[in-house]
Amino acid sequence: MKQELHDLMIDFVDYLLPSLTPYETSLYLYLLRHSVLGNGSQSIRIGKRTMADGYGTGSRGAKTNYKHMTTLIKGLEEKGCLTIGDSTKDGTLYTVVLPRNIPMVKERIAALVPSADDKNFFSDPQKRLVIFERDKWICQYCGEKVTEENVTLDHYVPQCKGGGHSKDNLRMSCLACNSIKSGKSYEEAAPFILKSIQERKQRSQK
Repeated sequence: MKQELHDLMIDFVDYLLPSLTPYETSLYLYLLRHSVLGNGSQSIRIGKRTMADGYGTGSRGAKTNYKHMTTLIKGLEEKGCLTIGDSTKDGTLYTVVLPRNIPMVKERIAALVPSADDKNFFSDPQKRLVIFERDKWICQYCGEKVTEENVTLDHYVPQCKGGGHSKDNLRMSCLACNSIKSGKSYEEAAPFILKSIQERKQRSQK
């Protein structure tokens, strides 16, 4: 229960609160207190006048009137924070929607979670270009300039060892270094890459 309450308040403060007016915030918390946090149910049957009495006073110390309460309830309903049911002599049935289940909160949370495509910088040409520009068109193993003809992307942690297509795991590489490192960790490949660099320098000096 303690963890659930913690998560509920995080969702409320981080994702729902920015979209509510101060008055809507107070009413939502009031209904939440007397439903989920009070009787363990998301539903509560209550009259507007009772709500107005328990809701408190406005900024100038005046009690919230019936008309204003109606406006606030409508605002919360339009924002998906509560649903309105039938009315009886005991009041109207309101169902409080938990923050995590409110559409606009769902959208905000979803926007913070990168999709699988967002993490794939290997297959998407535009995302590959981001890596090339980050590494300034220089092989990250031998330090030589690369061109569009011999440029490749290397998985720093090889795919066979669990490495993914994330931006942080990709390095710009020339064809020679990539073919040497393929399937190896950097530590395993380093001696062979160094030998290749020395051989290439010797050939260029002839």
